[in-house]
Amino acid sequence: MSGALLLGWRNIWRNRRRTFISMSAIGVGLLLVIFYSGLVGGLLGEAKSQLDDGGMGHVEVFARGFRGKHDVAAVMRDVAAWRAGLALPARSEVGARVLARGLATSARGNEAVQVFGVDWADEATLSAHLRQLRLGALPGSDDVHGVLVGEQLAERLGLKVGSKVRLMVQRADAEMGADLFRVRGVFHSIAPTIGQRQVYVSSAAAQELLGVPGAAHQLVIQLEDPAQADAVAASLKARLGDDYEVLTWAELLPVLKRMDAMMNGVIFGLATFVYLLVGLGVLNTMLMSVLERTREFGVLMALGTRPSRVMQVVLAESFWIATLSVVLGASLGALLSWQFSKTGFQLGTGGESMQLEGATLSTLVKTRFNPTDVFRAAGFVYAMALIVGLYPASRITRLQPAEALRRS
Repeated sequence: MSGALLLGWRNIWRNRRRTFISMSAIGVGLLLVIFYSGLVGGLLGEAKSQLDDGGMGHVEVFARGFRGKHDVAAVMRDVAAWRAGLALPARSEVGARVLARGLATSARGNEAVQVFGVDWADEATLSAHLRQLRLGALPGSDDVHGVLVGEQLAERLGLKVGSKVRLMVQRADAEMGADLFRVRGVFHSIAPTIGQRQVYVSSAAAQELLGVPGAAHQLVIQLEDPAQADAVAASLKARLGDDYEVLTWAELLPVLKRMDAMMNGVIFGLATFVYLLVGLGVLNTMLMSVLERTREFGVLMALGTRPSRVMQVVLAESFWIATLSVVLGASLGALLSWQFSKTGFQLGTGGESMQLEGATLSTLVKTRFNPTDVFRAAGFVYAMALIVGLYPASRITRLQPAEALRRS
């Protein structure tokens, strides 16, 4: 076989221009498949993995009846007691929230807001914006009247660290609850709606404000591996029963699920198209090469060369074309994917994020660099090249030596 490989290597350079054109076309096609797969994988992977940009979870648990009507009286009791026994995957991040819609008032004016009652330590791991304080700091665990506000809300209400802000909500008993808070910090969020509408207070303050002591409305779970969301949700549903509503990220944000299916379809279509072009490119190159050397192969067979040996030589040429194309395309594709997985690139110039049916997607997109994707794409090129190489090889070996010698 080594002799066939050596002959194949020499033969592909007999027409250098054709070989270079075929290699370039196949290599560029492979580059596009690798880079586009990394781009789509990075975009969707970031959307699933970085839900903390919007403070969302891969799995969320609610008291049944809360989400539909946003009824603050529909609460989960003793969350701290039973959440420790949920048997979640290692390195999961969990936090309970008290939620309400209300009104924030300052000396300058008032704004409709969403009030989040949180444990400060837990929430800092769940919501990226609480780790991006522009002013001030997180309130202490014993700071009952500390509040965090977003940059946009602070600007609209004229708030700064130390300013007073009054929060008014409807309590669980249908009465109005109000209390005075002091701004401890101003956070930045890539989503302007979060910075304008969300305010954060301690769980204890929110429970007192709403009249729901020891209760919560939402349990947020962020997983290290988003692919575990369905299994975790099924386990929680079985453990918690019908009094709780357990939803995955795909149910909370169906747009991401649709994007996933659509992008996978696009990748499959692009890959199929490129691999067909690869096959046609190799087929054209090999067929032309074989037809030009019909008499040469006829001489070899007339001298006693076995048809299997001739087939090995032709397939060796396909192998070398595929190898050189893979080295070119896979190297460039892997390099581009790796580079943009580190630096990323900006989609548009409209800001740090884009909103898509409730999902917050960063406009800084980083590709996914996965060597497995590179090897898989290269393997398809090899398989396609060798498969299509069988046709010209079998065609020439079916000729009788005398017939081959008469060909010009």
